[in-house]
Amino acid sequence: MKNVYIHINKISLVFSMLLVCTFAVKAQDEKEGFFRKHKFVNMTEFGGLFGRIKYQANYYGGWYPYPYPGNYPDQYQIKNKVNLSMQTFNGVYIDSKTAAGITIGVDGYGETVLMPLALGVRRTLLQKKEGGSSLQAGIDAGYSTTWLNEDNTGFHTKGGLLVSPTIGYRLPMRNGSAWLINIGYRFQRAEYKMDRNGNEVYWTESNEVRKYKRMVLRLGIEF
Repeated sequence: MKNVYIHINKISLVFSMLLVCTFAVKAQDEKEGFFRKHKFVNMTEFGGLFGRIKYQANYYGGWYPYPYPGNYPDQYQIKNKVNLSMQTFNGVYIDSKTAAGITIGVDGYGETVLMPLALGVRRTLLQKKEGGSSLQAGIDAGYSTTWLNEDNTGFHTKGGLLVSPTIGYRLPMRNGSAWLINIGYRFQRAEYKMDRNGNEVYWTESNEVRKYKRMVLRLGIEF
């Protein structure tokens, strides 16, 4: 009788192992079937952010908490800026012309480094022949983090909204990859806070919201 129980346990164990293997193979087939139908795509790009900034040229107006004879109105100046940018888009083609995925990037604005995390879509607008060059549009929307940013003592930076539409060309290569040339617009929001410094009579404090509005030009590769 004991041997019968042992044989039953062995058969149950073998059956369980076969059942697990069957489900594993089925899951793998479904996974492979998904990626056969929805091709994975990576687009990595490097480029520049081009824009103009308005900055405060004097700070006398905000130094005192009460009217003062030497108090002057704020004065601003305009300056051209060029900043570096890089990003990588990883996604899948949901149909023959549209890819959806996640975009991760790094943008430098002077001493500030923002790291955008966004949902992205890439769409082929015009293609004369299959496998040839194409006109492609894209959009990324998400949040710019400050994970890579280091603040000076007494200063605090907080990220914000990111929106970036682009349009450009996709130039295929013989090995299946493609060169990318994109131009577009990039909006990023960030908050800056400076702790109060001074005494109860004379002190400085700053709370600023910056809205970075830049034209973007990027070159990259798709594979």
